[in-house]
Amino acid sequence: MTTLRKCPATADTSSAAVPTVPRSRVFRDAVAAEWMKLRTLRSTYAFLASSAAATLLGMLILFLLIQSFDQATAAEQANYETADPTVVVMPFVIFFVGSIGAMSITSEFTTGSIGPGLLAVPQRRVLLGAKATTAAAVGLLGGLLFALLAFAGATLLLCDRPAPLNPWPTWTDAMPTVFCAALVVMVTSTVALGLGAVVRSTASTLVTLGGLVLVAPIFAHFLPTTWQLRFGSILLPNLTPQLAGGNHPYLLSQAGAAAVIVVYVVVALGAGALSFSRRDAS
Repeated sequence: MTTLRKCPATADTSSAAVPTVPRSRVFRDAVAAEWMKLRTLRSTYAFLASSAAATLLGMLILFLLIQSFDQATAAEQANYETADPTVVVMPFVIFFVGSIGAMSITSEFTTGSIGPGLLAVPQRRVLLGAKATTAAAVGLLGGLLFALLAFAGATLLLCDRPAPLNPWPTWTDAMPTVFCAALVVMVTSTVALGLGAVVRSTASTLVTLGGLVLVAPIFAHFLPTTWQLRFGSILLPNLTPQLAGGNHPYLLSQAGAAAVIVVYVVVALGAGALSFSRRDAS
């Protein structure tokens, strides 16, 4: 007579709870990883060094302008342009620091490392959001650093020289422009990331960014006065004085300039997110 041994029932693994990582933790880890990537890219330091060189060159140009102002007659001094680093220095800082935001994604498409990145963070919008957060942080910190250096240098060079050369009676009057300049650099870095997500080529993205930041303001000067002001008022480098609310020839109010900045970010990141989520990563 045979006996049947009762085997222990096997656990039903089909309904076992699968541990999930909170999306907030995934995002924080992705931001930390993107920050580490930027710190290991040689191009990051090259662009920061270029921003420093542009700042020093701008200080040299302002020094020569001040020397010329001191040698001019009173009538000639009244026709001098303002010695504002926003015009001389910050457009180049905007381009170089903004290029770091572009490189944070185009370098991965170029080298093929975007694939492993997506294996680590399969949610593409989370990954792009982490890149955008890092690009914005680098833009804000870099923009604030070089804006402070440029305005501190200009304040020391100008001393107590009068308007129109010196647009700030005291150094505190320059602080709104400093912070607005840093904000524009941050926005440009974020916009550059969105462009990079759409274009996916480092060279094409940097050429597009250079055209938007450096070439378009020069082109605007060749337009008739009405169109020059209309077109120039919405360009990124020209948003700084409009955000600060100082004396400027442009058409936008502070609220209007802030709205234009929001449009830049929404359009660039929206197009980048759409392209990044629907197109193949290769």
